[in-house]
Amino acid sequence: MSRRRLARVFWLGAAAILVAAALVSLVAILKGGFSDTDGRILGTLGALLYTGGAALAGLALLTRDRAPALAWAVLVVAGVTFATLAAALWDLGRDDDTVWRLAASAALFLLAGLVCTTGLLLTTRPSLQPLPLLAGALTALAVSLTLVPIWRDDDPGSALAKAIGVTWVLATLAYFLGPVLQRWSAVGEQTDSGDRLLASLDGVDLVATRHPGTDVVVAERPRASERLVLRRSL
Repeated sequence: MSRRRLARVFWLGAAAILVAAALVSLVAILKGGFSDTDGRILGTLGALLYTGGAALAGLALLTRDRAPALAWAVLVVAGVTFATLAAALWDLGRDDDTVWRLAASAALFLLAGLVCTTGLLLTTRPSLQPLPLLAGALTALAVSLTLVPIWRDDDPGSALAKAIGVTWVLATLAYFLGPVLQRWSAVGEQTDSGDRLLASLDGVDLVATRHPGTDVVVAERPRASERLVLRRSL
């Protein structure tokens, strides 16, 4: 099965899961009583929404041929996170808190991957690409520090609490700084009304302009995985 066909099957399956999840949620809410089973169903759907969103971000990176190793890592962690969250919600593990701690750990590390992938999707300029990578690394560090008191079941202490707070703040700063600088640079470009020559072939130029005049305008935009090229007619 080709990569494109596999992607189409996945998206169709994701749409079917969304419809089924919405129907189950509506039945659980509208039938009146709210039992433990209903709570577990809604919790499972919430876990599916979170992990599915991360998986979609990873697939978006794959379709754009960007950071494939990171994209596959996010997809794998998303699957593991959903499995551990479902096991914790439905009491499929041990009686102690180990399963819940594992689920929380997986969910938090998935957050680091989600921060990195969405940051890369929102920041397309090569000069700004290090920012989402830095945000993902800082989030992973913040998650690691946060999990220390969770697994030790102890007070983190003043020094560790400050380190946790600082890393979370820096991760948030790096994550939002990329898209903000992207928009800032885009606004700066809008003040430049000159034409830009993108490519040329046999006297035909591909030009980016704000004033097309009588020139032929390329109205259709390329798809996510496509690139515009100039090619001689056979």
